[in-house]
Amino acid sequence: MTILHIHSLAEYDETLAIAYKMMKFSGIRVNRNDSPTAKKWWNFFFWFQFINLMISFYLNSMRFREIVMEGSFDDITRIFRMLPCMGYMILAMVKTYKMVLQRSVFENLINELRGMWPQGHVLDDDHQVLKNALTEINYSVRGYYICNYLLGVSFIVPFYINVVRRALGTEIPRVLPYNYWMPFNQTSPGYYEFTLTLQFLHTVSTLFFMLSSDLLFCIFLSHISTQFDLMSNRIKRLILVPTDQQLIKEYPLGAYYKATTGEINEIDVNTVAEDEIKIKTELVFLIMRHRALIRLANDVEEMFSFALFINFAYSSIIICFCAFCCVQIEKWNEIMYKLFLTTTLSQVWLMSWHGNKLIEASNGFSVAIYNSGWYAASQKIKTILFIMMYRSQKPVFVTTYGFAKISLMSYTTIIKTAWSYFTLLLNTYQPN
Repeated sequence: MTILHIHSLAEYDETLAIAYKMMKFSGIRVNRNDSPTAKKWWNFFFWFQFINLMISFYLNSMRFREIVMEGSFDDITRIFRMLPCMGYMILAMVKTYKMVLQRSVFENLINELRGMWPQGHVLDDDHQVLKNALTEINYSVRGYYICNYLLGVSFIVPFYINVVRRALGTEIPRVLPYNYWMPFNQTSPGYYEFTLTLQFLHTVSTLFFMLSSDLLFCIFLSHISTQFDLMSNRIKRLILVPTDQQLIKEYPLGAYYKATTGEINEIDVNTVAEDEIKIKTELVFLIMRHRALIRLANDVEEMFSFALFINFAYSSIIICFCAFCCVQIEKWNEIMYKLFLTTTLSQVWLMSWHGNKLIEASNGFSVAIYNSGWYAASQKIKTILFIMMYRSQKPVFVTTYGFAKISLMSYTTIIKTAWSYFTLLLNTYQPN
């Protein structure tokens, strides 16, 4: 008995809910019917934040130069604290500018993938694919969002708590989250609160920018991978092979025949020529869908490739210095850089995992063609399936500007490199 499940576009829209919220806070409007005046104001809001981050990076760089020139031990520890923050700020700026300049490409990606999302009744195997995809997106998106939220809280809230305690009479030194260069004394009353608020705004903008880009990247790859899995299910059901002494019902093809027998749209090439026309029509649909998914994956690479290159090239350094701060500089009960390390590791892992999932899903389509009932089809159908299988053996993937594929292998490489830097730093670091 065939089990049917109902799915709707609301499920697809829900996967983008958090990403849309982060883009709104960043001033990035995608798929919104804003008036020309509203678009100008939203663009102004984004570029205002972008320029503020550039100013923040410049102030950090000026202070970094001063610290390097002084060269004392205390200054070296401040360098170790500054490098991860400066790297995160660079990544935030690099990842988001294309989302404004190439907004139409992002809107097309969202709309095309939305149009591919199944609606109405779907079979049980398709339902399992969609259910797993929605669960994975939900956990990864919310988990990464929570990591960044806690990171922002850990970097800012303790300093504002100290402001309140100082106002109540407690003697606490005025310390800032970041080492900005300023033309005034940052620890003076009034100037300190102003600088702290400025750094708070820069922190929030950085986190919103990072979340907007990273979440959208992972969601795009997840939906493209899901469509490949749905295509694999369709090709397996395409040619039904009746069970007999050679094909027993426990085998996958036998199970598909048992699940599909009796449906109105049952396809069996062993009966009449009319069924072959239905199969050819379905094959045309699958070929066009396959080409569309390859094109969408190429669009994702074009939009994110350079940012991914900077991200993966700098991630080893960020992880290394975050780990060093956790081990050598930060106290055991302080959590800022521990959360920073957790967030950076989760970010790189999520992007690598979704890239690896895309490679496996695209390869799985070729395997699904081979596991179908192709041997029961006519020679014309066999030829078409052979060409499809040959083409789908070339995996679909996203690269870091052509240097490396985004996969779990690249994640392993980053962790190995970061560990090498970390052990080298520990061996050469002499606090005394």
